[in-house]
Amino acid sequence: MALASFALLLVAELVARAAEPGPFRWYDISPYEKVTNLPHVHRRNARVQWDGSSYEVDSHGWRGPEFKPDYGADELRIVAIGDSCTFGKGVEETETWPRQLERVLQARLGPSRRVRVANLGVNGYSSRDYLEVLETQALALKPEVVIVGYCLNDFPNELKQVDAAVYQGKNTLRAQLSWDLREQLGKLALFRWLRATYYEVNRERDLEQVERLAEKLTGDSTGAAATLERESERLDAMIELCGSVNAQLITMLFPYESQVYLERPVEGPGPRLHALMQERSVRFVGLLEEFRASAEASEPPARLFVRGDRYHPNAAGYGIVAQALVGHVLGSLGVVEAR
Repeated sequence: MALASFALLLVAELVARAAEPGPFRWYDISPYEKVTNLPHVHRRNARVQWDGSSYEVDSHGWRGPEFKPDYGADELRIVAIGDSCTFGKGVEETETWPRQLERVLQARLGPSRRVRVANLGVNGYSSRDYLEVLETQALALKPEVVIVGYCLNDFPNELKQVDAAVYQGKNTLRAQLSWDLREQLGKLALFRWLRATYYEVNRERDLEQVERLAEKLTGDSTGAAATLERESERLDAMIELCGSVNAQLITMLFPYESQVYLERPVEGPGPRLHALMQERSVRFVGLLEEFRASAEASEPPARLFVRGDRYHPNAAGYGIVAQALVGHVLGSLGVVEAR
C-alpha cells in the first residue's frame, strides 16, 4: 500500500507539472541569485521551473528571447520594469504583457519599424526596486519608452488591508502552515495545484468577505501619505534618468482580482497615484476600468486572472494590459501608424 500510494502521488505530481505553463521540468530549481543592491536577480541563461512559472532567461538576466538591439533608426526599444505582474507569473513567456505589447505594436506600425520590448520584471520586486533597475540595467539599452508597472501591494491602502485579513488572517489555511513548510511544499506542483483548487473552491465566499470588510474601511490608510511622498522622490529620479536618454516614461497600476469582480470596487491607491503622475505630466494607466469592462462584457464574467491566484492576470488579462498601453506608447512618441 505504501508503494502504491507513493506511485499515485508521483504520477499526480508529474501530471500537475505537465499542466503548468512552459516546457515540462522534472523538479523546481531556483532561478535567482543574491546581489547587494536588489532582493535578487535572475541567473543568466536560466532554463528552470519555479513556483508554477517557466523561467527562460537570456544572457542579461531578463525573461524572454535574447535581447539584441541594433540601435538602428527604425528600431523602437521599450523597457518594461516591475514585479511578478510584469514578469508574468503563472503564464507562458509569449503571454506576458511585454511580449503581447511587442506583437500588437509591431502589427500597428508595420514593417517599417522594428519593435523590441525587454521584460525586466522580477518576482518579489517592489516600487523601491524599480529605480535601481532603471539606473543599473535599463538605461544602457537607450530605450525610447520606459513602462513601470506598479502593483497595489506597493502602497499602503484599504484593499491591501482587507486582502491580508481575508487571505492571510489567523483563521486561514495559510496561517496553519509555517513559512518554512510552505516554502518546501511550494516546490511541489501537486501542492500548487491543490492550493489553487482550494482558492478556486472558496473564491465566491472570499470575494463576499472582501466586499463586507471593504465597506467598513473608509479614509486614507495608515502610512499612505508617507509612502507616496517617498514614491514621489523616486518618481522624480526616474523622470530625470529617463530624460537623460530622451525616453518617455509611462506608469500603470495592476488591479487585484477582487477589485475587478466586486460589485462596488475599492479604488485603493489608484486616484492618489494618478494625481501624483498628473502633477509631473507622466502618463498613467489605471487598468481597473479596462479589466472591469472586459469582465462584465460576458456572462458569467470573463476570468482574467491565473487559476487560484488573486493577483496575477492570465493571458487574456495581459492582453488587456497590452491593448491599454498601445495608445499611450504611440501618443508619447508622436508616432504615425502605418496604413
